[in-house]
Amino acid sequence: MSARWVLVIMFAGALCHCGTTASSTETTHPDASHASTTRDGSVKTDTSAPHRDARADAGHAAPSHDASARDASRAGSSDATPGCGIRTGMRGRTSRSLTVAGSKRTYLVYLPPSLDPATPVPLVFVFHGFTMSGLGMYDITQYNLLADAEGIAVAFPDGEGGPDSLTAPWNVANAGQTVCGAGEAEIATGDDFAFIDAMKADIANDQCLDAAHEYSTGFSMGGYFSHHIGCYRSDMRAVGPHSGGTIADLSACTTGHMPIIIFHGTTDPIIADGCDDPNAIPVAGFGASATLWAAKNGCKSTYTTITTDGDAGGSGQCYLYDGCPADGQVELCTFNGMGHCWAGGSSAGDAGEGLFGCSSYASATQLEWSFFKKYAW
Repeated sequence: MSARWVLVIMFAGALCHCGTTASSTETTHPDASHASTTRDGSVKTDTSAPHRDARADAGHAAPSHDASARDASRAGSSDATPGCGIRTGMRGRTSRSLTVAGSKRTYLVYLPPSLDPATPVPLVFVFHGFTMSGLGMYDITQYNLLADAEGIAVAFPDGEGGPDSLTAPWNVANAGQTVCGAGEAEIATGDDFAFIDAMKADIANDQCLDAAHEYSTGFSMGGYFSHHIGCYRSDMRAVGPHSGGTIADLSACTTGHMPIIIFHGTTDPIIADGCDDPNAIPVAGFGASATLWAAKNGCKSTYTTITTDGDAGGSGQCYLYDGCPADGQVELCTFNGMGHCWAGGSSAGDAGEGLFGCSSYASATQLEWSFFKKYAW
């Protein structure tokens, strides 16, 4: 049958939530300088090349790769945890585990070997979809390459059942509300917000973190979870949900303005693009998430359209909402003819989840990081 069990029988469920208490005991597989650990714990060297910044080609401001400019922009950010960055031997890609609310949780971390452990740096969480893994998102998104170029830390958590599990990965439960589309069928029950807190505390042992610049993104169920994080976690500076959906009424959210960039393929057979895109066929009982977030953040209902074509011919467009407050920009990027996959994602890697990467389109990884740098810094 293959094709990831025909997208696990066209989802057999779906894709993202939250929590609160944790104890932290980690088991690690450290590696050095650009080396990375495979799932069996062996070490391999990462020699892949970085994506081109599609946002620059689309008329958006590209992120600065100048170290001095980056350091200057972070000057005065003194939100690092006291005593941070004192553990050694945990650079490159490492596999880790924590006990959170009585359950073992696993995740990967990528820390560029060139980072000064004592310098606070931004942190990005990348959440996977149903039946996927943190390793799969590492391979697909190529966030490690961006981390090397930008000097950031990246975490790739595994869902509640562990990597590649048929268990619902993320708790996106909302009292009295359902989420748009198939995601409602795969809601986990654990304390995923506590997991986030525990990961941040663990990573801070290796690298001082800039608490003012923490971001979350995710694909499929991880996209739902990214919406959920944007709704309930004010410690996140911005979010970037990909191919997910959210609740019908964001008035339940406890956050204030939340910069958000949303991604969806126009022919997604798993999660209807109408969950995110106001130009698509509506999903009964739900407004498009871009419209909902624009209203929540105080933007106008109009937007400016920017073409975003990939190097290999995949076409798309981003809708940048007008009149948003400085701390609440909303953007939606859709990809013409793209199914249920990460735009610009790699189809290769250890995790065998390459069908979730659509390399011909503009890179969602680059698009969202450019958005974070421009609107959530």
